[in-house]
Amino acid sequence: MKFKLLYFGDILINPKKRAQHIADIRMQFHPQLKKLLEHSPWNNLTQYMTPNPTKSPITTRHIGGIDWNPIITPNLKLIAELDIQMLHPEIVGVPRSDIDNRVKTIMDGLRCPQNEHEIGANTPRDIGPIYTLLDDDHLITKLSVNTSHLLDAGLFANHEQCTPDSIFMMIDVNVRVAEGTLENLPFMV
Repeated sequence: MKFKLLYFGDILINPKKRAQHIADIRMQFHPQLKKLLEHSPWNNLTQYMTPNPTKSPITTRHIGGIDWNPIITPNLKLIAELDIQMLHPEIVGVPRSDIDNRVKTIMDGLRCPQNEHEIGANTPRDIGPIYTLLDDDHLITKLSVNTSHLLDAGLFANHEQCTPDSIFMMIDVNVRVAEGTLENLPFMV
C-alpha cells in the first residue's frame, strides 16, 4: 500500500532546541496522517488506536501525557519503504548540503518520541492523539533519497516558514507486511 507525505520548511542539522524542531516537523505530518486514516483501508487501523480502541493489539503509545498513534507498528507487523525527493535552494553538491543529517532529522520527525525529553515544549496537548508515520525508525527497511535544486523557491514565497534554507520534500511511503496476521490482512495488497 502506497501513499505520499509532503513537507515544506527548514530541516536544521544541529538546532539548539532539537526536540522542538523535531516536534514542529511531526506536526506537519500529523494532519496528513490523520486524513489518511479517514480512507480505506487505512481506516481499519483506528480500531487499534486510542481513543476507544475496539481491538488488540493496541498501537497507541502514551508518552509525556500525549497519546501517539503511529501508523506503522511492530504490533501490527507492518514495515515501511521510503523514497524521499528532497528539493532545496542550494546547488546540489555544495558543502552546505548535508544530506545525511537532514535525513536523520526527518526520520526523527516521522516517528513517535521515545521518551518525554523528545517531546517539544510547544507540542499541542489538547488536540487528541497525535499521528506519526512510524512507531520507531527501525521499521524502515528501505530508504532512498534523491536531492535536486529547487529552481523556483518563489512557489512558496507566501508561506510563513519560507527561508533561504527551506526544503520541499515528497516522501513516497510503501507500507509492507512483515508477517501476515488477521490484523494486517487489508494491507497485503
